[in-house]
Amino acid sequence: MKKFYTILAAVLLTLSTFAQTPEKMSYQAVVRDSGDNLVANQPIGMQISI
Repeated sequence: MKKFYTILAAVLLTLSTFAQTPEKMSYQAVVRDSGDNLVANQPIGMQISI
């Protein structure tokens, strides 16, 4: 019976450690072009590498 409680506790701890991933990431930045001018109200692309 003690082994059963040990396994049950291990399963419950394992299930409680799973994290949910966020659906999107909020990011805010200042974008400048090659002439050091602000880029405002224009769509831009961004690539993130991990």
